[in-house]
Amino acid sequence: MDRLKGFSMERSGGGCQQHSSLGCPCPPGLPGWRTYSGGLEGSIQWGFDVSAGLTRRVVVGGAFASAVLAGAAACGNPEAGSTSGGSGRAAGTDPARRSSGAPVPAAVTVAGGIRGGPVPFGAPVTLHSSAPLRSLTVTDTAGAVVGGDLSGNGTSWVSSGLVGPGETWSWTATTPAGAVSHGMVSSTAATLRVRVTANIGVGMTVGVAAPIVLGFGARVTDPATVQKNLQVLMRPAGSTGAWRKAVGSWAWLPDDAPNSTAHFRTKQYWPAHTQVHVIAPLAHLDFGGGVTGVQDFDWQFTVGRSQVVVADAAKHNLVIYRDGVKVATYPASYGLDSDPIRNTRSGINIVTSKHQTFEMKSTLFHYDEIEHWAVRFNDDGQFIHANPTTVRYQGTTNVSHGCINLSTPHAKAYYQSAIYGDPIEVSGTKVKLADTRTKLYDWALTWKQWTAMSAIH
Repeated sequence: MDRLKGFSMERSGGGCQQHSSLGCPCPPGLPGWRTYSGGLEGSIQWGFDVSAGLTRRVVVGGAFASAVLAGAAACGNPEAGSTSGGSGRAAGTDPARRSSGAPVPAAVTVAGGIRGGPVPFGAPVTLHSSAPLRSLTVTDTAGAVVGGDLSGNGTSWVSSGLVGPGETWSWTATTPAGAVSHGMVSSTAATLRVRVTANIGVGMTVGVAAPIVLGFGARVTDPATVQKNLQVLMRPAGSTGAWRKAVGSWAWLPDDAPNSTAHFRTKQYWPAHTQVHVIAPLAHLDFGGGVTGVQDFDWQFTVGRSQVVVADAAKHNLVIYRDGVKVATYPASYGLDSDPIRNTRSGINIVTSKHQTFEMKSTLFHYDEIEHWAVRFNDDGQFIHANPTTVRYQGTTNVSHGCINLSTPHAKAYYQSAIYGDPIEVSGTKVKLADTRTKLYDWALTWKQWTAMSAIH
């Protein structure tokens, strides 16, 4: 084999065969001659290096085919007439057709490839055509059609989604004259795949203050790119109408340092009875340095009725509003006023779990007790629970170690109505809710403070 080979030609009726080394073979215009192996008939899938000979197989679409065409035309064709300019085609001929009248395939190239190699994963793929196309069909590794948009002039195509790591997409490009070319594009590989967790499960019903929390199994060094591709949509529960963007913001919190955590909080409480759709193409995103997720997230959950607990330590009571209507008022005892360590934290807290029985113990205050009908708010050890031993103080004096004490009947009634994400608006204490005591301080921050932790400004 010669060190550098171009395309091959043969006489259709038999006879001699010639191979070109990018010199001029028998002129393509001579009767009875045709090109093959990707010459004039389609795209070339071999890369050439003039200084080093045949190097490796790469995807260059029809770009090399176009170069061969130009070279062949420059050799001249006695029957083709003179050429004009530097176009490498006969004057007055249709640019989409050869001198023989057959349509010429378009040369399709990939934008953004790394030195002619794979494109970076985690971004849309863009293809450019040397001529207008009637259609361009792209399929993924599994053979499924990849969504995308062909430009109005038919010379560029952009995928509607992202290319994941280590993928290979194939394309078929067709010109208006019916000429077809094929090619492939590959993406870079991931350096590490990590798990990502979510706090709200598929189909779960939550309260109106529930944040969406994504916990990454590694540090995200490019949070802006990740955040730009996270979607939170909403519509009334039970509706089949269009989704609309939720009014809220992602914030990157240092909850699980050195790993990363992103929280989505709405500006106001979620509207009651709302369906929420979260789209997070995590297995297609580059978190930075080639790190990506194990799988994509695409799930829905429901915001249920609005239940807001107004917990006023100064009034020593707890008031429950359901869908804006007051449904209950219970006498209560809060954390001891005189001890800041025992103060119930003021601010908007969030229900995180509930337990019919729960062991509560403290080495600081030397107690170990089993309590009942316990609803935990945030994750700092504070509960609304039954405590028969403080009933005589409930409604008049705050004596607990920070929890909100109710009678057993009242605690059980509240327990049965509480769900994850219900807001508990505590007021009347000297100590504020802060990030030093909980990982769910989302609502303790003003909207300005919250949006300042977004990766996109």
